[in-house]
Amino acid sequence: MQSVDGRVSDSARSLAIINYALLFSSVFFAGVPAVIAAVIAYSQRDDATPQLASHHDFQIRIFWVAFGLALAAGVCFLGAMLNLVGEVYQVTSLDAWSSREQVHVNLADIVFDRTLVALLVGTGLFSALGGLWLMIAPAIGFIRLASGRGMGHSAGS
Repeated sequence: MQSVDGRVSDSARSLAIINYALLFSSVFFAGVPAVIAAVIAYSQRDDATPQLASHHDFQIRIFWVAFGLALAAGVCFLGAMLNLVGEVYQVTSLDAWSSREQVHVNLADIVFDRTLVALLVGTGLFSALGGLWLMIAPAIGFIRLASGRGMGHSAGS
């Protein structure tokens, strides 16, 4: 994907720029554009120049870090919801579950223990970190690509 004078072709460079835009926009579209960007980066990095390959590697890294943070947030949220369901079950009487009457739960009896609070804080923290990562990392990559520099030590930055 190099032109005659050794520079990266415009179409390859444009595709890398589009990938950064997809990664940045994935914050607003539930991560779907990030999957598309990762597929493109995986498919293009073997044929790319070393400089452009470093950007594709960075885009793949952006995807996997964001995926890991989203997974951690999801696990924390699932744990918090299971904890909350357990609390609701505990504050209802067993008679209420077996009767045909309505089940009444007094929300004042639900205890927000340290585990639930920690899981909710973890959910918010991992979500915020993932969102920041998906906004800052593609912006840095885009700036380096626009200025003609690679990513990392191997790219000859």
